[in-house]
Amino acid sequence: MQATATAIDTHLVTHDIVSLTPQIDELMIASDIVRVDLLQGERSVYSHSRARGFRPAGTSDMYRELVVPLIKHPGMSLRLVYQDPMGNYFHSLITTAPLTLAIGFIVLILFLSVRWLQRQLSGQELLEIRSTRILNGERGANVRGSVYEWPARTSSALDVLLSEIQFAHEQRSRLDTLIRSYAAQDTKTGLGNRLFFDNQLATLLEDQEKVGVHGVVMMIRLPDFNLLRDSLGGNQAEEQMFMLINLLSTFIMRYPGSLLARYHRSDFAVLLPHRTLKEAESIAGQLLKAVDALPANKMLDRDDMVHIGICAWRSGQSTEQVMEHAEAAARNAALQGGNSWAIYDDTLPEKGRGNVRWRSYTRSVYS
Repeated sequence: MQATATAIDTHLVTHDIVSLTPQIDELMIASDIVRVDLLQGERSVYSHSRARGFRPAGTSDMYRELVVPLIKHPGMSLRLVYQDPMGNYFHSLITTAPLTLAIGFIVLILFLSVRWLQRQLSGQELLEIRSTRILNGERGANVRGSVYEWPARTSSALDVLLSEIQFAHEQRSRLDTLIRSYAAQDTKTGLGNRLFFDNQLATLLEDQEKVGVHGVVMMIRLPDFNLLRDSLGGNQAEEQMFMLINLLSTFIMRYPGSLLARYHRSDFAVLLPHRTLKEAESIAGQLLKAVDALPANKMLDRDDMVHIGICAWRSGQSTEQVMEHAEAAARNAALQGGNSWAIYDDTLPEKGRGNVRWRSYTRSVYS
């Protein structure tokens, strides 16, 4: 506005005010001035208004007035009435405020909706991840659900099913253990049976650690209890049988790592890992001494009651081969008569190597 007043003041030096009307119109249009008054003191000597141009509907007319003294014409001043440019700006803001608020509300609703949807989908993602882990075979506490999974009922149903599966697995494990224990146990004596003994021997013969495992198997042949039952009666025969079995069990327990099992009817097998033939002979001799110490019995011949077959084994042999050798040695001991033992010796380890194929020892007991 100050520049417009200065331009008019300069033109008035060489021109009168009336002849400057076209130039004043141009300046008024450029500065959005609607009226110009030339004042002599307080009196108006010239007034010019610009023709009203096009204005958009809804716009308001907010005018401001400015009085500028003319430097080149002392005592005179120029009053300018112009359209306030900020008036329509604030008016437009007021007009668009409801629309702005509506748009902001919609944006807020969209933001909250997206956030809620993400929270819902995050629960589904957790459930999907856990389902994948279950399908991959994971079980136990690691695949338990969390409170953030959704749908909640589906998550709870999975937890219930997993708990039932875990319980069923534990029950099956206990049942398998029980079945194996009964399958490996002789029902009459409570000792291990033939299957259990063969499995233990096979495990040692396989020698998983490749350390050259060796040991001794003893086949102990007692009197035929079925014949005793027929001749002496069931109660007395069983009493004699359990007396001998308790003797064997107590005696074998002295040797760590040993195993006693009822192999077949009145044949009992003893597994002695990491033992040599020399040690086995000593054990057999001590066992016969223990039998000799039994009280005298008219039902059993104490001098011809126990026959022991001894066979050494080493890793790499088969279970069938070892047990055949032990049974052959037991038969040989029985043929010798009296309480005796016989050793089957065939390509043994250096620690237990014998000099001949068969060595037998027959011992008669005299008090």
